[in-house]
Amino acid sequence: MDNARPTPLVDDIEGTRQKLESWISAKRGHEVSIPDLSIPEATGMSNVTLLFDIQWQENGQQQSEALVARLQPVIERPVFPDYDLSLQYEVMDSVGRHSDIPVPQLHGLETDTSLLGVQFYLMKRTDGRIPTDMPPYNMDGWMMHETSPQERQSLWYAAVDTMARFHQLDYQALGFAKLHEAGKTPLQQQLDYWQHYLDWSMEGAGHPIGQRALDWLQANQPQDEPTALCWGDSRLGNVIFNADLNGVAAVLDWEMAVLGNPVQDLAWFNFMDATFSEGLGMPRLEGLPNYEDSVARWEQVSGLSARDYEYYVIFAGMRYGLILSRVFLATGRDSEVQNSFACQLLEKYLDRMT
Repeated sequence: MDNARPTPLVDDIEGTRQKLESWISAKRGHEVSIPDLSIPEATGMSNVTLLFDIQWQENGQQQSEALVARLQPVIERPVFPDYDLSLQYEVMDSVGRHSDIPVPQLHGLETDTSLLGVQFYLMKRTDGRIPTDMPPYNMDGWMMHETSPQERQSLWYAAVDTMARFHQLDYQALGFAKLHEAGKTPLQQQLDYWQHYLDWSMEGAGHPIGQRALDWLQANQPQDEPTALCWGDSRLGNVIFNADLNGVAAVLDWEMAVLGNPVQDLAWFNFMDATFSEGLGMPRLEGLPNYEDSVARWEQVSGLSARDYEYYVIFAGMRYGLILSRVFLATGRDSEVQNSFACQLLEKYLDRMT
């Protein structure tokens, strides 16, 4: 199997199309067809995305709906040691049913691997515009060429506001108290995970910058923190904006959802933007609010304090630095594993704190 492909399913597009067609028909209680099935170029190592339309007859009329399938990856050197597709689905389902936070409309989860060989879930395709990751929106793409500074400010704050409103939700009422490990704070639970992740992801080679960050984070843990359900991968590229750019259509990618101090999502949001601007030696797009104003906006909308924000910037840098290092290691880019642009930015921020 090609190491760049997260699952062998993509080598049998026609077989996968037929199996999904049968599964959806059985679930819906009437025959549907899938004329074509495609895999976006951006599908990565942490998941597989399939795009397709389903068609059926209803009251003598041809009906259709655009769907997205997300599949659990199967790869020799995955990005994460485990991958809980059920949790992603449950988070979106609960948030969608119990709040006004816009998430994709779900159409079913299959945990039985006998059909496709992996777990998968379906959701309705949400129309709108997503800031580009490749190339980063600060370097090219529609945000650079098709929006004004005022529109960029509006988009940024719409994402921050949505994140802040999400953080007001009661994780216990949503059903996620079960994620808390008895005897540990949510932060210690996460730090233990990321120490394990460093050891696993580097395959015994260690990671000096990541370990330095983890040691600092262990020694400087904030006390008496609030706990919320955190998005985990809170970044501009995981937001679908309405086609007319007047608000958020859907929030995507809940695979890193976790309990913790909600300010960690805000710090990740800002750090990810900084990584693909400052980290690459590129200016940010004109109109994007600065990070200080973004923190103030989040505090205002959420009603929460960002007093531990600087701590969680290091936390964000550690997490992304290790993830990117794992990606480089798994794809044979060994020279970049220990010295990626994300790790260099993390080291720069660490030097300021120590």
